[in-house]
Amino acid sequence: MKAIIYESNTGSAKRYAEMLSEKLGVPAYSLKEAQKALPKDEEAVFLGWVFANKIQGFSKAQKRWNLVCACAVGINPRTDKYIEILKESNPTDIPIFYLRGKLDLKKLKWLQRKLLETIRADLEKQNKPGTEEMISILKNGCDLVSEDMLKETIAYLLMNM
Repeated sequence: MKAIIYESNTGSAKRYAEMLSEKLGVPAYSLKEAQKALPKDEEAVFLGWVFANKIQGFSKAQKRWNLVCACAVGINPRTDKYIEILKESNPTDIPIFYLRGKLDLKKLKWLQRKLLETIRADLEKQNKPGTEEMISILKNGCDLVSEDMLKETIAYLLMNM
């Protein structure tokens, strides 16, 4: 593997890419930088933020480079059900890992904030058990980035390098 490529919105995917870069000793590039710096078909890992269950930048990266795995970075709880939703929404033959990230409401575009406010209001109205964490995250933001989240990805990459 020659590089780590990321597409970040509020900085979580970039932070994870930098952590992976340090652990694996390969450079990390934003998607825009990678398009200039990396040859087509180079072997790489891709990390992207999640919006509407789609890994942003993933399809573009998958067409250009030989991706060994991908990491989806989002704020949803890390459950088997959600990971399956991500895999169905981002068809690929490579493994997809899920990392919880950061939600910085101030860094979001107006439309993104409004969408999340609508989702939060719907969750509050439904008043279902187990939604308290997500309601709090959507209301206050969060920073769930942790090196521990990368353990599974690093183990996979070290076994396949």
